[in-house]
Amino acid sequence: MELLLVLLNGSHFATAIRRSEKPCRIVLPPDPHAVMALVDAHLCGRPATLTFIAEGYPPRLERVDQVVLAAYCPGTDGLVRWLAIDLDAADHGATGLADPAHAARCIAERADAAGLSSGLLVARSRRALGRHVFFFPPGPVDLETAVIGAAGLAAAAFNIAVLDAAQCAVPHAFLCANGAIARLGDAGSVELVPRSTSRPPHGWSMTLPCAGAFAAHGGGVIVDPFEDKPTQLEGLPACDPQAWEVFTAEARAALARRTGDSAHPRRQPPRFPTPALPIERIHPATREFIEGRVPEGARNQSAFAAAANLLGCGVDEREAERLIVAGAAACGLPKREARSAFASALKSVSRNVRLA
Repeated sequence: MELLLVLLNGSHFATAIRRSEKPCRIVLPPDPHAVMALVDAHLCGRPATLTFIAEGYPPRLERVDQVVLAAYCPGTDGLVRWLAIDLDAADHGATGLADPAHAARCIAERADAAGLSSGLLVARSRRALGRHVFFFPPGPVDLETAVIGAAGLAAAAFNIAVLDAAQCAVPHAFLCANGAIARLGDAGSVELVPRSTSRPPHGWSMTLPCAGAFAAHGGGVIVDPFEDKPTQLEGLPACDPQAWEVFTAEARAALARRTGDSAHPRRQPPRFPTPALPIERIHPATREFIEGRVPEGARNQSAFAAAANLLGCGVDEREAERLIVAGAAACGLPKREARSAFASALKSVSRNVRLA
């Protein structure tokens, strides 16, 4: 119960599912004991009378058979107490992820590598097919920092997913049911909470875990992010303050270096190479470049080598270019130089293929 109270903390509102199964906004009672009673009804799947509100209409009391609550981010005060990445499965449509649990593992691995795993919590979605990845900063943060943190963590997971797929010959962690690779922030596949600094009137909502209404088919259960098995919390999640500060500072710096990326949107998400492509082991130096661990004097050469290695391993050309540009941003190499290095590597690889 304490975890759910933390998720609801800071907001006067939440959402709940009405008889039509459509989530609608409700007013949380001012009495803390009444809020605890609502949370208990959520946990047990019991009925309760809720105060529903809608724009242009007076508040309306309505009794629901099974309480299912969702929390808003950010809070009423504008501060963010939790972040989330909503990994939808194929039951949401063709753009849903083929294996949300795999995607959650990728995110967890990157969080662990950054020293942030103590702030991570993963729960199954309503039908137990998708995964809801919650992340708890060390304390309330401003909306801009939260947006950068959520996007930075998801982007790191996307980058490592490409390397793991090529290195281990496994499906891309963010592969959609339609065969495309999901794009960061896509509705119906990988949605971020918060999504941007342009906040809707009441924020963005995420269903609280542990809903008793979903328990019969395993929905809402908290799972170990690596093993994807039900687990018990040993305490409230909260990441290490210093690790959070370092991570968000690096993510903010990388974002600042990637000026102009949004000016070249891609109409179609990149495709993962078919199994017929020759997939070899990606060189450790390529991983170091993509993660931004290259000294200043070796950045151009490393960009060329990494691009050639990715292309030679069968990584899709557009996806390889995206990784090189992202790695360049992480290590401070200007995007123009990164694209030039990629173009040179592409010519070199193409020439070698023709000669072969």
